[in-house]
Amino acid sequence: MNFDLPSLEEYLDEFSNQGFRPLENKLETMSKLCAYFGHPEDYCPCFHVAGSKGKGTIAGGIAAILRKNGYKTGVYSSPHVYHFTERISDGVEAFEPKIYAAAEKELKTGIKNLLDSKKIEKSSLTWFELVTIFAMLTFREAKVDYAIYEVGRGGRLDVTNVIHPLAIGMGPIELEHTDYLGNTLAKIATEKSGVFKPNVPIISAPQAPEVQAVFKEKAARNQTEVEYINESDYRLLDAKISASCVKKVLRNLNQETAVSIAFNTSLPGRYELIENYRGLPYLLMDGAHTENSIKSVLARMKKDHIKGNLIFACAKGKNVEKIAAAIIKSNLFETIYLTRPGDYKKSDFTRMKAVFSKSVDQVFVDPDCQNHTKNIQIIADPDHQALIKKALTESASKNLSLVVLGSMYLPSEVKKVSQILKNVL
Repeated sequence: MNFDLPSLEEYLDEFSNQGFRPLENKLETMSKLCAYFGHPEDYCPCFHVAGSKGKGTIAGGIAAILRKNGYKTGVYSSPHVYHFTERISDGVEAFEPKIYAAAEKELKTGIKNLLDSKKIEKSSLTWFELVTIFAMLTFREAKVDYAIYEVGRGGRLDVTNVIHPLAIGMGPIELEHTDYLGNTLAKIATEKSGVFKPNVPIISAPQAPEVQAVFKEKAARNQTEVEYINESDYRLLDAKISASCVKKVLRNLNQETAVSIAFNTSLPGRYELIENYRGLPYLLMDGAHTENSIKSVLARMKKDHIKGNLIFACAKGKNVEKIAAAIIKSNLFETIYLTRPGDYKKSDFTRMKAVFSKSVDQVFVDPDCQNHTKNIQIIADPDHQALIKKALTESASKNLSLVVLGSMYLPSEVKKVSQILKNVL
């Protein structure tokens, strides 16, 4: 059976303009789909991963530990960086084409029957629901032993919140998607903790006091507890959360070995460091897009002695003031190239440009910054392809490393442009 990925993506895109499910819907459509397809969400035991940052790394770490212990895994993660099947894989590699093909046939046939019988309206379906069901069908077809589902956004009303996990991994909670999740940490924590289930243990990153208060109340309602992992290194933190989640299921698991397995798992767009890339000493790409996550990447860059130029873009609604301040104060960049994060995400390019320019002109109290900030050059262009081309060629000509931050969509755009320029660099 042949698998035509472009055909599947074209089919799914028919539903992409219908956006996210309204808050009042409460997952009715997703529940109907699960019931129709024979509850693929319950096919195998699973794990759930939520939070503002680190979800993909935690999910990948859980899968890596399980695979090392002889289990077949399925990981549902988003967004994909280079290829659609990154969303639905074993955690590292894609499944065999025939697996996807069988799941695709089941999906399309089922949706057609539902629409023809008017048991569901096309206007009630979204891209995210269909992709999530497709993932569940793929895992069932692949006969995986464990599935790991990463929350797309929020938690309470996320399409993955129909599963019944063995354990829940929770990354740090930060102010994000405030128009959708709420404008305080407590409100966002309420949405994120919507994935808590009765008697299901939660392994969490350190959280702010107001987040802990929400978690404590929600956990008590579900007759469970939250175990916090105290670790300042964000990569090690993610690895420890992954290991502790699996330890809840595999009781004889060696914790130290499991942490090592998760820590050494490499994923696209997560501190992806490529040496000698098309004339650059290093190309470093990370989807960090919050203040704390970007600070963590900058701290690791200093440890790794990486500096050079930066391409930055972020979606609308991010705390650009704090992000810009952290980037400027790091003293790691000679030129900062600003643009939009591709064509998919909405952004406020004009505001971002103004904030970065103001940050460069500002004299910071930190003495390490005072003589450096005014030497940083800001180059801005809303045409992301033109801007990326300029950053790649100029950085290569000066033998400077190039860093890409601010969006999980940027690494893919950089790779696309660099392929076009392969005869130049």
